[in-house]
Amino acid sequence: MRGFPLLLPLCLAFALSACSLSPPVSPTPPLAAATTTDTLKSRLTFEPDGGEARTLIAFIRIDPDRLRAVLVTPYGQRLTTLVRDAEGARFEAGDAPGEPQLPMPPQWLASRLEWSLWPIDALHDAFAGSAWRVVDSATSRDISYRGSLVARITPAPDRDRSETLMLDDRQGHYRLTIAPMQENDDS
Repeated sequence: MRGFPLLLPLCLAFALSACSLSPPVSPTPPLAAATTTDTLKSRLTFEPDGGEARTLIAFIRIDPDRLRAVLVTPYGQRLTTLVRDAEGARFEAGDAPGEPQLPMPPQWLASRLEWSLWPIDALHDAFAGSAWRVVDSATSRDISYRGSLVARITPAPDRDRSETLMLDDRQGHYRLTIAPMQENDDS
């Protein structure tokens, strides 16, 4: 019993240090850096490690004050709306009864969209002075935290080319595929 009083602080210190092992959310780039007059229509496929993939249709609008992504089931019901503005990221309730909610926090999805849709210069500026880094190569965009790879996006995003992106999220244990859709593409 003599060692018990020492065990409690040790366990508490270990528990607190375990919380710091997962990286914090990356700094957010300014919305104005990705503002577009277009509404981006994409097919998002979320695939957790060892889990079943789920596909949603996203209508993404980025203006100087907010990112708004309406996420719709393949049947046309609005599951949720992701909003990222000066108040942070949040999900707004949808109208799809019986559909499971997204298993990730809104800040996770907002940051992954930012990593994929924002120009690299905006990410460099946002990450400056932090432990986060972004590097584009000929084949990918790598996001790292304190030197450890958090996510790899292939191919490297290019706003001038509309192509399917695969985000391999090693921090969140997910793969997110962002496939652009044409206006008349309903499938």
